[in-house]
Amino acid sequence: MKSKVTWGILGCARIAQSALIPAIREAKNGALYGIAARDKKRAQEWAGRYGFQKYYEDYQSLLNDPDIDAVYIPLPNHLHGVWACRAARAGKHVLCEKPLALNSSEARRMIDETDHAGIILMEAFMYRFHPQIKKALQLLESGAIGSIRFLRSSFTIICAGGKEDYRWSPEMGGGALYDLGCYTINAARLVFGEEPISVYARAHFHPRLKVDLSTSMLLEFPRNRIALLDCSFECQFQSCLEIVGREGRITLPRSYSTGMLDVPILVIKGDKLRTITIPSTNQYRRMVEHFGECILKNHLPSYSGEDLYKNMRVIDAAFKSIRSGRPVEL
Repeated sequence: MKSKVTWGILGCARIAQSALIPAIREAKNGALYGIAARDKKRAQEWAGRYGFQKYYEDYQSLLNDPDIDAVYIPLPNHLHGVWACRAARAGKHVLCEKPLALNSSEARRMIDETDHAGIILMEAFMYRFHPQIKKALQLLESGAIGSIRFLRSSFTIICAGGKEDYRWSPEMGGGALYDLGCYTINAARLVFGEEPISVYARAHFHPRLKVDLSTSMLLEFPRNRIALLDCSFECQFQSCLEIVGREGRITLPRSYSTGMLDVPILVIKGDKLRTITIPSTNQYRRMVEHFGECILKNHLPSYSGEDLYKNMRVIDAAFKSIRSGRPVEL
């Protein structure tokens, strides 16, 4: 049986350079194989710099290569759908950057097409593969803080990208909600273990570029449970998740962006604080290895296509609430 997945990457994106290329190179079941870019010279340069076996002058040429098993799509958000579907038609498994799509209808088409082709589609929520998430969920399951009532999460950065950065383009799926808010929504759904019943969102938009610079959301879950979420391109860095129960609370100060740091889980009950330290790890490598194992052993990913669709439904509802100024029921 084949022991390694051969990977192709569509586009010379920063996230591929900083995170996914190193992750694939470190993965026990992955092998860098092909890189494609709109600029053939840039693809050639990356092939030499990072050790790809082949480079291609366009994305379709990479998809046509029978030696490639899986592709990673770090393209601007508005291109995720078209290239994931083309990859499916070419028989390539797809690891797609978040957000999966621009709306839930597009996500549904992607899921249906990849399912029909018999290939695996997974959204690159790397944070879900960090051991701190598994440990936090185990603590919740054990009743460490009692029944969960409340969740807060913030993912904020100072976004210094230039005008060419797709995050400043509404047509290309720019803005803080798509880029950062998708994580906080995903985490709230994961922790509560079910879907919200309503979403209320407010946003501050760039006055000229018309993308949301900051968005805050209130998600109401069944049994009177609430998630307060915020994301921003104009605030000091935050990457935190706090879960509040009847008997205490659990805080993950580096819930999404962990770097290569030891990260703490803070468990607070009354006036007692317990700190659980999780050793540094590469959550991107863990994600790549999980995806590779699914391909090699014909397993389903730890979260399904239906989960990807439901996350996009909440994002849709948040945008609808922003436009209307009212809560949106799901």
